[in-house]
Amino acid sequence: MRRRVPLGILALACAGIAAAQEGPFPGEWARYRLEGPATWRYARPVEGAGYRVALSSPDGRSLEARVEVQAAPIAVDAPFPPSPAALSGEARAALADPLSDDPEQDSLSRRLLADAKTTLEAVERVIAFTANRIRYVLPDGSSETASATLRARRASCVGRSLLAAELLLRAGVPARQVTGILAARRARELTPESRSVFNAELGGVRHRWIEVFVPGLGWVPSDPGGLANTVTARHLALDRQPPRGFHVDVAGRSDELKRPALETVEGGLTLYRPRGAGVVEAVEGAPLDPRALAAPPRR
Repeated sequence: MRRRVPLGILALACAGIAAAQEGPFPGEWARYRLEGPATWRYARPVEGAGYRVALSSPDGRSLEARVEVQAAPIAVDAPFPPSPAALSGEARAALADPLSDDPEQDSLSRRLLADAKTTLEAVERVIAFTANRIRYVLPDGSSETASATLRARRASCVGRSLLAAELLLRAGVPARQVTGILAARRARELTPESRSVFNAELGGVRHRWIEVFVPGLGWVPSDPGGLANTVTARHLALDRQPPRGFHVDVAGRSDELKRPALETVEGGLTLYRPRGAGVVEAVEGAPLDPRALAAPPRR
């Protein structure tokens, strides 16, 4: 009996083969083979500002994903807070979702973003806070919320992302969650605190980050662990978390981009800075040293 090929895979085979081929690209890229049951149900194409996921099927059965991250910083002078008239329907819907009554989050959001000039700069300030003031801990299976994360000052990638999104939403900036995988061939490719949860069967670790709607750009990804207005080619966005048996195999990868690091009172913090954004002057009273912007970039 012949295997029936899903129509979506056939369409990818016809239209997307070239997208998965290695070649010159002004940035960072990675090509992944997705394996497991019904992989097309979990993968999703992304065409965003500085971040792209292109799907293809070379043989009409298997599925490949190529992730591309532009090297050049994105730049747009979209003001903060964004005008409601400049938002898409999806962005307006994100702002329409009710938030819990939380005076502490409201106060922190106002304080962090008091003099931000652009939406990109507002994102920087929030990411600086979640990366530098919310200590990363491994998930323990308990439910995480933005409020609990702020009170405890510790969380997994889930809690950090929920808090980052809420701080922006409370300031009128549309933000939403992104689920996916931080792909890796081996544990040592991950940060020291997350190596213990490396899953060879999965091909990395399950991860959470955010997207923020910026007028003139659309949805822009950021990782509350320390990447503002960008992510890496290791970040493979999915439509939803995949089941057991889903595997990401690294088929090819460029060198990783180097990004500038800002020095803080607690040590180095990687923040990818868009052109035109002002220096992040303070996070809860702890100044970020602008002299570090002139330092050689570090990974």
